[in-house]
Amino acid sequence: MIIAKYFVEFIVYSFLGWVYECTYCSIKSRHFSNRGFLYGPVCPIYGFGAIGCSIVFGNFSLTIGGKTPLWEIFVICAFGSAILEYATSYFLEKRFNAMWWDYSNTPLNLNGRICLPATLGFGLAGMLIVKFVLPVSESIKGQMEPVFAEILALFLMGVLAADTALTVQSLVDLTQKLDNFELGFNNKVEENIKAIYEMPGEIREKYEAFTAKLTQRQKYALFSIKGYTSQSRSYMAARVREYLENIGSKIKKSLPEKTQDRSGDLK
Repeated sequence: MIIAKYFVEFIVYSFLGWVYECTYCSIKSRHFSNRGFLYGPVCPIYGFGAIGCSIVFGNFSLTIGGKTPLWEIFVICAFGSAILEYATSYFLEKRFNAMWWDYSNTPLNLNGRICLPATLGFGLAGMLIVKFVLPVSESIKGQMEPVFAEILALFLMGVLAADTALTVQSLVDLTQKLDNFELGFNNKVEENIKAIYEMPGEIREKYEAFTAKLTQRQKYALFSIKGYTSQSRSYMAARVREYLENIGSKIKKSLPEKTQDRSGDLK
């Protein structure tokens, strides 16, 4: 029963973390940015962090009675978030040879996995969660019916497991597709192409054929991943993203209808 309630709480915080990530990144990029490792609207790293706070501060009643000073809460949350973020980044990179975030250009970073500004921000967020969100969460969790909590937890667990399995398979397939994507032209030449119409037709057809085979999950992953450990794979992923964002849509809208065959493929 307790585990079921914690799992439901984990999903709720993961969803709220996803909302925060999407909102922050969308404002920063000035267009909607769907974030997260999984395809569904959850960021598990936020769920793990919040559950950690719930166990340490809620279950042990360190803060409900006001016994733990704010500075101590801040230090524990900041330090814990740094460990969690670094460990998650390391695991994802080793497992998928990809990076979902990179702080390399941020001051005071450690291997691009964590940075002081983000760690301080998570420390402040942890203080807010512990002081204002946890009391409400603990109250709701205490009033939740055990049977309802177990049924809801099993349902959410099934959805999360399916999403995880499909996401992992999509990432593996996407990596293989990128590695097998042979364009047959000089990368330096392509980098110098500025106008859409200057892209050679043969290259355009290869891009069109490649992107047509990508699933929605793979396109989502392509835009979520910041880079790969392989330089050539990172290059190809960046070029495909560029095509999907700009070139492909503009070519389809701008070229005369006679340049398309009956099936609608570009020639």
